[in-house]
Amino acid sequence: MNIVLFGLRCVGKTTVGINLADLTNKVFFDTDSILEKRESKRIPEIISEKGWDYFRIKEKEVIKDVSKEGNAVISLGGGALMDEENVNCLKESIFVLLKADLSTMKARMKNDLPRPSLTNKNPESEIEEIMEKRMPVYEKIANIIIDTTDLSINEICDKIMSEIEERGVA
Repeated sequence: MNIVLFGLRCVGKTTVGINLADLTNKVFFDTDSILEKRESKRIPEIISEKGWDYFRIKEKEVIKDVSKEGNAVISLGGGALMDEENVNCLKESIFVLLKADLSTMKARMKNDLPRPSLTNKNPESEIEEIMEKRMPVYEKIANIIIDTTDLSINEICDKIMSEIEERGVA
């Protein structure tokens, strides 16, 4: 059973994913990192040179590939599950929505690598707009929702594992 971590930027998907994979003896896949390796470029470069449509096509290819694993923790880019085809590809997975309050995400963004704009605004300004658009979709998909705002990585992983155990799946 795959565990899929998703959510907005700077909620801890990759960091939690690495730790959760270690704790559960699953392989870890970060779809953004895989895409960067395949393209030999960072995501901002890919989007700048080839655009968002190209990026989303390549992202879909990566998701199809990693979804076949069956025993993985998969960290998705923020917009991946806005595409229903990606959701269907991962439908046998447990979907874990990681979220944080707005001020926490903005604070974390200051320490984050530069990321491409999703709305042609600066990342701190656009996060509210993106949150408003994506959260209703995310919440419908999620099997588990964890607020990472005031939790350590270990606490987040413990909550995820407890929720999964309660559901009787692994």
